[in-house]
Amino acid sequence: MASIGLSYAYKLLSMRDYFKNELYLKIEKKCGSLEAEKAVAEMEQAGFLDDERTAYNYIRAKLKSGYGPYYISNKLYLKGCHKDISDIEEVAEKENINMEEYILKYSKRYIKKESDDPYKDYIKCLNFLKNKGYAPSVVMQIIKKEDFE
Repeated sequence: MASIGLSYAYKLLSMRDYFKNELYLKIEKKCGSLEAEKAVAEMEQAGFLDDERTAYNYIRAKLKSGYGPYYISNKLYLKGCHKDISDIEEVAEKENINMEEYILKYSKRYIKKESDDPYKDYIKCLNFLKNKGYAPSVVMQIIKKEDFE
């Protein structure tokens, strides 16, 4: 007979992928640490847990949603997975996701041609993109190339 922790792990993994640490914490809340350890070990042995695959899919989904590498790296760190900015850029390159297009798309939303205060528009745009996870220096380089006036 399957333990409560194991059946809970199957239920959770049937809905979405989890990182090992995430799954452990989720099961631990419900069943305790011993059950969580057993369930995570069983799931890993069965091949249902793969942090590399889960991280790759997470990065790809967030990149396609327009998030930048710093945001994604921070979220992965909070989930217990440590990925560098270079790892995220590798996924973007492999999946042919151009982050510059997202920066330009969001910039056009904030920077208007007939604006009363273009400086204010640039600051708003820069803050928005910084919160989306893009480096301000990269954003400024791309914005300077584009002619908004």
